[in-house]
Amino acid sequence: MASDPRVHKPRLPKAYTPQQLTFLKSNLAEFERRSQGSIRGDAKKFALERASDFITQFGLPPEFLGVHEADNKFREQIYNWFKNTVAVTHGNPPTDIPAWDPVPTATIIPYAHAESSSSPANSTRPVVSPVQYATLHPVAPIPTPLPPSHVKLTITKSTIRDAFLQNMEASSLANMIQTFAISDPSPTPLTAVVEALFEALSSETKSGYFNGNREPLAYMRRYLAASEYFTSSVVHAGVSGPMAGPRAIQMHVRKFSTWVPNLSPKQERRSPVPSSTSSTISMSDEMQRIASDRQRRKDHIQWANIHAAALELGMLGMGHAGDADNSGYAYAMGRAFSEMIARDAVWESDEVEWVAGICILRAVIRTAMRGDRRQRDEYDELLRTYEKRWKEIKDEARQSFVTEVLLAAKEDLARLDESLR
Repeated sequence: MASDPRVHKPRLPKAYTPQQLTFLKSNLAEFERRSQGSIRGDAKKFALERASDFITQFGLPPEFLGVHEADNKFREQIYNWFKNTVAVTHGNPPTDIPAWDPVPTATIIPYAHAESSSSPANSTRPVVSPVQYATLHPVAPIPTPLPPSHVKLTITKSTIRDAFLQNMEASSLANMIQTFAISDPSPTPLTAVVEALFEALSSETKSGYFNGNREPLAYMRRYLAASEYFTSSVVHAGVSGPMAGPRAIQMHVRKFSTWVPNLSPKQERRSPVPSSTSSTISMSDEMQRIASDRQRRKDHIQWANIHAAALELGMLGMGHAGDADNSGYAYAMGRAFSEMIARDAVWESDEVEWVAGICILRAVIRTAMRGDRRQRDEYDELLRTYEKRWKEIKDEARQSFVTEVLLAAKEDLARLDESLR
């Protein structure tokens, strides 16, 4: 039977990519808040603005190319996505669309194609408008609605980590972080956010080290840009608003700047009656301890690179509670802490501290004031001491990494020389 030309056939959208879904979900809580406010049309205005951001970031879907007023139509569909998803979240699916079941684990969400008008199922249902770009999957069409569904759109440390990995735009990332922070009643709600940033960096790097500190600088710039959107509702360790972000970084940098070695477990494992079983358990425990210690060393070096990036971006002097301003004295105090770590680390006994120390020293040199010969000579002497330690490093990967950092630090020091001529 030929299809009736009078029957409207709605455009079926393609599936969202995970990055696009993350972008939409990050703004869902704010849309819901505005939809419950007293300002008429505020939620729709917000949704249309986010739709414009979506088009800027991802472009129009292929099925809208060449369509008259494509931008306006697509923005309206994004608005419908927000409206319908919020409705379904509260177990109240809109009356003008079929019931939907959530599929939160799906990466790609397919959409069912329109069935023939001769289908018995379709003959009992009116023509309805589809939910555009939803993260929901339609169930088999039936005349009666399904029981209310509950969709969990909670923002977690994992979703924030994924947002960092997907290079989410700063304002959307800030929305996500603010929603998470406001839902956490602790005095330091951004702790989990900094941990998510660290996990994202760890998953992007190989062998636990960074190439020229480019990765941590890029991630820290994104984090700092998102922090600039924070409102006064975000409070971390007594600091609110945009300065709360740097404050959280400072606390983590200080916490992980000191290396704490594992204690030897030999005395704890003494057994009066040796047996094959105890020997097997002891060997297994020892292997696990070695693997754990190796990972801790990688993490320590990663935190040193984050420390260096924070120093280069000026974050270590920001966000102190009670500061009248964040220039001058506050910046000098933050930098003095980094200098102290770089000076002390080279004299410690563990090579992992030498690796971490040279990373921080390079950032100290890069942020040094030009024209200070005494300071330049001090850094030169410190670099020579680190170079002696470089010869003592036993781990080949760490030694290779320190070679690159030392060479880069010497180039940065040479630029200080140029300013003295």
